Amino acid sequence: MSRWFWCVSTVAVACAIARLGLGADPTALPNSPGPLAGPAPLAVWDATLRATAGGGYRHNVLRTSVAPESSGFVAAAGDLSVMRLAESGAQATFLFMGEDTRYLDAPSVDKEQWFSGTAEASWPLGPADQVGGWLQYFYQNQVVDVSETEVELRRVLIEGHGVSVRPEWQHTLWPGWHLKLEGTMHRQFYRATLDQYWEGAGRLGLTHEYGRRSEWSVGFQSRHRFYDTRLQYDQQAQPIPGTRLVYWQPELTGAWRHHWDANRHWRTTTRLSLMLNRDNGSGYFDYNRLLVAQQLRWSRGGWQATTQARLGWYRYDLQRITGQRRYRAYCELDLRLERRLGKHGLLYAAAQREWDFSNDPLDEYRDWMASAGLGAEF
Repeated sequence: MSRWFWCVSTVAVACAIARLGLGADPTALPNSPGPLAGPAPLAVWDATLRATAGGGYRHNVLRTSVAPESSGFVAAAGDLSVMRLAESGAQATFLFMGEDTRYLDAPSVDKEQWFSGTAEASWPLGPADQVGGWLQYFYQNQVVDVSETEVELRRVLIEGHGVSVRPEWQHTLWPGWHLKLEGTMHRQFYRATLDQYWEGAGRLGLTHEYGRRSEWSVGFQSRHRFYDTRLQYDQQAQPIPGTRLVYWQPELTGAWRHHWDANRHWRTTTRLSLMLNRDNGSGYFDYNRLLVAQQLRWSRGGWQATTQARLGWYRYDLQRITGQRRYRAYCELDLRLERRLGKHGLLYAAAQREWDFSNDPLDEYRDWMASAGLGAEF
């Protein structure tokens, strides 16, 4: 089945790129059987490369409440984006990002890595409609909190690959008002520890754009996750042989991005999410999740500062801890400061603080991280 998924994904992106004229004869027009008699349509290419290297210290590498490990680290990160904008309004974007972190004194974790590659394409269909889609590959070898959906696991070092395909259609209702319909298919592979799964989702969203490149949006998404071999559980936390676990996750989202001055030095971004997780069995894995994120960014004269706070709250319907319904919550604070050096250079410093709270002692932990380094952008 995964072979068909890869084939369909590749064909979909290839068709989108072909539609944009990427890799085609520059002297041929769409639907033209031969060379052009006149000049070719104009197309604009743009590319950006950014790389950073630095080091720092993490207080709790495993994000655990049991025997935490602290360590210094060195890290390198980079991203490359390439965009083509055609005269017709069609565009294609290729984005590659990755980070490699090496711990100097953590017995359980020697490194964390992640990489993503995305190909995205879109083209207009008349004055009010636009269609497109993207294909994404993601690799991770990281410490991840899986307690949200697992029974016995909390934070574990996992290695896995994921592939996603998302076609989309956007319709302009009025100037500045857009309606978007999206569909997503995702396949997740793991080397060990976690069960692999398929995901399918549909999303409907409304966006309003207004002055100074500001916008707000609301949306609803319905997502289903189908595990390969994972079993349903009864209300006494016992696996049910011969079953297969499926999650249904309806989600309401909202976002507001606002520039507070004409030169767009100050920007805030607010995000909200309310999701319900429902399993196809006894309801043992059912929970409600509320997420809130607030970001403030300032940039001027070669300086840029970004701070962000994220709050999450989970409440489980059937799972019990010492007779009480299980709950967990977290708070994360991030701060990053950058200074441009000349045309291409930069310096950065970053800090992160995290608190996790729960009535399950294994869910509770504290962590902080600080780092600094230098980089270049072309």
